[in-house]
Parts: sequence; structure tokens; C-alpha cells
Amino acid sequence: MRASILTLSTLLFGFALMQMGNGLQGTLLAVRAGIEGFGALSTGLIMSGFFAGMSAGSLIAPRLIDRVGHIRTFAALASLASAAALMHLALIDPWVWIVVRSLTGFAFAGLIIVTESWLNASVSSAQRGRLLAVYGMAGMAAGALGQFLLNLGDPATFTLFVLVSIVMSLALVPIALARVEGPLSDEAQEPPSLRRLWALSPYGAVAAALVGASIGTFYGLGPLFAQELDYSQSRIAALVAFFTIGGLLLQFPLGWVSDRVSRRGLGIGLALAGALLMLATIPFPAPPTPVLLAVAFVTGGLVLPAQAIAVAHVHDRAPGSALLAVSGGLVLMQGIGAAIGPLIVGALMDWLGPRGLPLGLALLQGAIALWGLWRVMVRHDPETRERHAAPPLTPHPVEGDLSGE
Repeated sequence: MRASILTLSTLLFGFALMQMGNGLQGTLLAVRAGIEGFGALSTGLIMSGFFAGMSAGSLIAPRLIDRVGHIRTFAALASLASAAALMHLALIDPWVWIVVRSLTGFAFAGLIIVTESWLNASVSSAQRGRLLAVYGMAGMAAGALGQFLLNLGDPATFTLFVLVSIVMSLALVPIALARVEGPLSDEAQEPPSLRRLWALSPYGAVAAALVGASIGTFYGLGPLFAQELDYSQSRIAALVAFFTIGGLLLQFPLGWVSDRVSRRGLGIGLALAGALLMLATIPFPAPPTPVLLAVAFVTGGLVLPAQAIAVAHVHDRAPGSALLAVSGGLVLMQGIGAAIGPLIVGALMDWLGPRGLPLGLALLQGAIALWGLWRVMVRHDPETRERHAAPPLTPHPVEGDLSGE
């Protein structure tokens, strides 16, 4: 495991910088939308645009990777995301922001597929949960730091948008100078296919969508929820950061556990606990700040690690020829769920006020648990016996070529 992490440290560092910029940008857009008076539904549509773009990117990015390789694809899409951050300043209008946010989502779909397919190809199934946990921790730590960057400028001005672009541009440096190639395989790669993903794991396909919906809903509407409770700018950043830190601290322990037990069973347990916690908060629409931050912390610890667990669950069943197809299909399902989640919960918040956020999250988490229990009844989970033991595809050093691929 240590060797794999050292080999992939450049990739993880570059991806972490992208997540730092995106973490700041997501909160910045939600706060700026509130300042501009866009409303909960419009803000939800803007956030949904990111995940709609991810859905499109999940279909195109695997083909780009197959044609030009992992590193060049990462560099091109990171440049697109950096430019898109500045496009929000061109015209402050919800419809323009929906389109631009979709471009960012398109870029991040490819960045996620590059990273996750590379990681999954680099380790055996027995180590997959832990390596994906390290990946999740790197992204979450960077995302949490990105929230606090909100305090470095006034959201009503251009400064923070420029900062987002700078951070995303810097992510290109470690990747472009890497002396390693992406994973190589002798097997022809299958095209992205939801049918193929469903055949490998119906539970994993649906769980990926619902976990994506939960995460997209909190990050998209959590800042607006806090604004409606009259939180200050620093407390809004703290709310989102506590959610992220909760996931960060539990990511590796849960990844370690998932390598030893049924990943599906673990995912069901986390979702059930998340649903019960959200239901318990509904009667208290304006809890004290310490209580709300504690709830955000625990919720993040239950929801965020479930994404890596679902990814590992599906990849345990995937042959080498389906590496990009599975990664693209999972990102597509996450994007579909995360595009719909903020839209539905945003409408709930317009109708019920702040209570709409915990209610929406409870419904999403409850749906994961119920679907998982149904799949347990339909098909016994043999994953601890059937996990692929094939040797991983390892990146190869490039002698005399600093471009990587």
C-alpha cells in the first residue's frame, strides 16, 4: 500500500488542488447567489448544472483518456475548469451561471475518471478500500481548506473567483511534470455503459446516484440553509467544513473496514444511520451553532465515505477491460443523482424553509438503505469471496520525458 501511495502521490496532490478550488467555488457561488437574490430554486439549478455537466463528461472523458492518456486528459480538463471559474464574472445571471457551472462539471467528471480509474488499476481488491480512502481523504482535506479560503475576500467582489482559477491552474504543475505514465492495459477498453454497470452491481449503480444526490444537495444548499438561519459568512464556511472534516476523519477507518467486510452491508448501515440522524434534526429548525456543527460533522462522516465504498464495491466485480467503462458509469450515476438532488431539495426548502434540507437528505439516505436491503433479499452478497485478486496495473516511469504521457 505504501508503495502505491508514493507512486500515485503526484496524481493525488494535483487532484487535491482541484478539489480545493472547487470546494471554495461551490460555497462561493451559493453565497454570491444569495447576495444577488437568486432564490433557493435558482441556486439549486446552478448547483445541479455542475452535476448535469458531470453526466455529459462521464460519457466523453473515457474516450479522451483512451485516445490521449490519463495525464494529458487531466491537464486539458483542469485548464477548462480554471477558465470556467472566471466566466462567472462575465455576466452575473442565473442562466449563465448554470451553463458555466455545467462546463466545470464536465471538466471534473473527466478529472474524477482519470483519478479513480488510475487508482483502481494500481491496486488489488484487497487494498482497494484503503487506497480509495486515501484518495477521498486528500480530496476532502483540500475541500475543507477550500471552504476557509472564503474568508480571504469579499464574495460580492471578483477576488475569490480569481483565487479559484489560480488554485486550479496550479494543479496542472505536478501532473504535467510527472515522470510516470498512467496505467497501461493490454485489454481493449469497453465504452461507458449503464447497462454494463447495472449488470455488474445494481446496488452499486443506484447507491452511487443517491450518494451523489446527498453530497450534491449538502454542498449545493447547505450554505443557503445556513444563510436562512442568519449565519455569518465564517459560520457558513465552518458548517460546510465540518461536514467535510467528518468525512475526512472517518474515511480511512471505514475504508479499512470495507476491505474486511461486505461493502454493501457497510453502505446500508451508514445510510440508515444518516437517515435517522436527519429525521432527528427536523423538529429543531434553528439549533445552537455548536449542535448544528456537530450534526454536520457526523453527517459528513456517514455520507462522504459511502462514495468510495460504493466505487470499490463495483470495481471489485469489474474485469480489467471495464476499467474506464465502470469509472465513467459511476461518475454518470453520481452526476445524475447530484443534478436531481439539489433541484428537488431546493424546491422542498422553498416550500418548507430550512427544514427542507434535513428532510431531503433523510429521504435520500433512507432510499439507499431500502434499496440495499432489497438487494440483500434478492441476491446474497458474495463479495468477500469473489473480489478480484488479479495483479494491479502499475504506472511506469518515463525516462527522459517530463511530460508523462
